[in-house]
Amino acid sequence: MENLQTKSEKQYYIPMEVNETSKEFIIANGYNLSTDAVCTKIGHRTVRAIMIPATKEQYLEYMRPLWREDKQGQRASKQEDESKMQPVSLDQLYESTEYEVSDGVDLEANLIKQEMIAELHAALDELEEMDRTIMTMFGDGATEKQIAEVVHLSQKGVNKRKKKVMVQLKTRLKDFE
Repeated sequence: MENLQTKSEKQYYIPMEVNETSKEFIIANGYNLSTDAVCTKIGHRTVRAIMIPATKEQYLEYMRPLWREDKQGQRASKQEDESKMQPVSLDQLYESTEYEVSDGVDLEANLIKQEMIAELHAALDELEEMDRTIMTMFGDGATEKQIAEVVHLSQKGVNKRKKKVMVQLKTRLKDFE
């Protein structure tokens, strides 16, 4: 019966990174660097650390700022990736159906691009009104949160519909790749 209770109780550990400044503390508290130190992750970094037993509250209090910092880093890198992509509005796309032909340009490639854009226009025209609104706003550079407020969906719902439309468009335009 006691084994069942110990299995259901989760033990929490706080990783204490081993470095020059922490060696004195570690040795003073009876830890052995060669046997007690393990490789673990703190946030997104892998470090050598000693695992200090802690309560759930202590563990959460220690880890939440690390998780928050890691999430902020993920969001920042995602924003950098999104800023590299230049959104094109549907109006700009509709206006750019004609191409100027210059010397050294492959006419066949231009013709294929024009056909692909015509097919894209047809595919966008066939979308439901909500999906067309989502794609229009996304093309104009609106965030998913802003789109969600306009179409009365959750941000996750907008993300799912946007991804679904992208897959549909990619499938429909796969012959032009």
